[in-house]
Formats: sequence, C-alpha cells, structure tokens
Amino acid sequence: MKLLNVLSSLSLFIAFCMGSPGDNLDEFIDCTYACEYQRNCYGSEVNYIDPETNAFSKVQFFDTPVVYADFLLWDCIADCDYQCQQIITKMRIREDKEIYQFHGKWPFLRLFGTQELYSVLFSIGNFIPHYQGFHRLKAKFVSPKSSPFNNILINYTYVAIAGMAAWTASSIFHLRDLIVTEKLDYFFAGLTVLSAFHALFARMTRLYLYKTLSTIFTGSVVFIFVIHLLRLYIDWSYTYNMRFNVFFGILQYGLLMFLSYQNYQSLKDHKNIYHYRTKLIKLCVIPVVLVVVTAMAMSLELFDFFSYQFQIDAHALWHAATIIPSHYLYEFLIEDFDYIAEAKQSRD
Repeated sequence: MKLLNVLSSLSLFIAFCMGSPGDNLDEFIDCTYACEYQRNCYGSEVNYIDPETNAFSKVQFFDTPVVYADFLLWDCIADCDYQCQQIITKMRIREDKEIYQFHGKWPFLRLFGTQELYSVLFSIGNFIPHYQGFHRLKAKFVSPKSSPFNNILINYTYVAIAGMAAWTASSIFHLRDLIVTEKLDYFFAGLTVLSAFHALFARMTRLYLYKTLSTIFTGSVVFIFVIHLLRLYIDWSYTYNMRFNVFFGILQYGLLMFLSYQNYQSLKDHKNIYHYRTKLIKLCVIPVVLVVVTAMAMSLELFDFFSYQFQIDAHALWHAATIIPSHYLYEFLIEDFDYIAEAKQSRD
C-alpha cells in the first residue's frame, strides 16, 4: 500500500539531510567539471579547468542520446552528472570500495529509458490492484442511488482513485526524477493517506448514515488537503511533508485495526460456525495481517541496500512487496461492504 512510501520518506529524508557521500568525492566533482567543460554545458560562461590537476580532463564524455534529451528532459548538466556517477562507481567497484549514493539515490544505469527500471515496473504493478478495485467497487453500487450504503462505496472508490493517481505519479517519478515529478509523487502520496483516513473513519463511525455530518467531514478533509498543498507551495519542506503523511498514515492503520475489532465484536455471537470462521478471517484477520505485512515491508527501507550488478535496491523491492497487500485491501473493503449490506437486509 502506498502508505509505506510515505513512511519510508523518513529514512530517505534522514539520508538526504546527512548528504550523500558520493556528492563530496573530489573525483566526482573533478569529473563533472571536466565533463561540463568538454561538452560546453554553460556556453561561454564555463570556467577553465587545468588539465594538469584534473585527472578527468582527457576522458571522452559522450553527448546526451537524443531519446533522453528530447523525450526525458536530460540536459547537458544532468547528463554529465549521470556519466560521472557511472565512471566513479565503476572505478570504486574495480578498486573493491564501497558503492556510494549520489544526491540521495543509488547510481542506477539508464535502462530502457529509465534510471530506476524495477521501481517503475513495480509501481505499475501497484497501479493494477487499485484499478481493479475501482471497477469492482463501481459494480457494487446499489439502488436507489440515494441509498446511504452507496456513500461507503463512494468513499472507497476515492481511495482507489487516489491509489491509481499515486502509483501513476510514482511510475513517472522513477522514470524521470525531476522537481515536478518528485512533488507530484509526494502530493498524491498525501492524497492516498487522507482518502483512506476519510473512508475508514466514515465507515467506523457510520457517518455515511448522516448526510449533513458526512458532508461536513468530507469538506474538512478536502480543506486539510488544500491547506497541505498550499503550505508546500509556499515553503516546500521534506520534514513537514513527511510528518503530515506519517501522522495520517498511522491514523489510517489505527482505524483499520479498530474496524477489525468492531467486526469481531459484531461477529462474536454468530451461530453459524462455518460462516463465522469465514467472515472472521475476511473481516478481522486480513486487515490485521495487512498492517503487519506492510510494516514488515518497511524494513526494506530501513535496511537500505543496492546491487549494481542486478540494478535493484531495497526501495524497488518494497514496491514489489506492496502489490499483493493492495489487492487484499480491496478484498477486505468489498467484503466489509457486503457484510454491512447483508446485516441491514436481515434486519429489514
């Protein structure tokens, strides 16, 4: 689930604040100066480099491939940075030295148009269960349209829409890391935790039965998100953004656990043992397992690692680890809706 992308920003932000060791390597700095000078990235404003003191002055740097320059916005400076990351990393591998991060990221190769191939593929993989969940939820709408139960489904479809938007933004961000793609990734990550908080709180408190209160609550959540975006627009802060998302993410997990407990209390006196056990697993056990599994997946971010040989890191593996939990999240949401509808029907 997308929540872990938010929680993992804590570890990424700490690493960012400390600075990536690769950025401060003298050889990396010399390499980028030499590349930018040779390729004339700054035009006539480029400073002269001394070939006697710069060991990279005679290295042959390559022009940016057309597909990267025209379609993925790799300019001369960004491409020099990339080329030097690869030169320094391969040099350190040959010398059996530790591989360093640059600008808070591992030195991935550009493969098939992206520098983080597996993160892109697994982000697309995470889009799929949200897309499927959206269509499954749409098929559940009941008549008449004014039925309060449709409000539950509307809230759950908001979660699916936010999830699709978030993983689309994540795919684009990992395809090409730019300021705008990074910000969209963070914005939609915030939208996912808020939409899930909104849906689970309304379900747990039965706000869907009270139109006026439900409207006020929805308006309040929208207002919070707008203020959140405005705060980031005025003064972008990784710390604030991380705290905001983690706060609502933890609330989301807490609500999921509490809803599991509510369902258990409701099921406890069920006389049909088989029916009881089936519902217990789907309505009480699965949400708890979802919280535990996604929390365990977060450890991939805490114990960050990278394989230059296989071009994969812990962040990409975390993306892979959240695909199946996202599928079971919608299994739970749909089962929960069916249980409420059945209970109402039996009472009537």
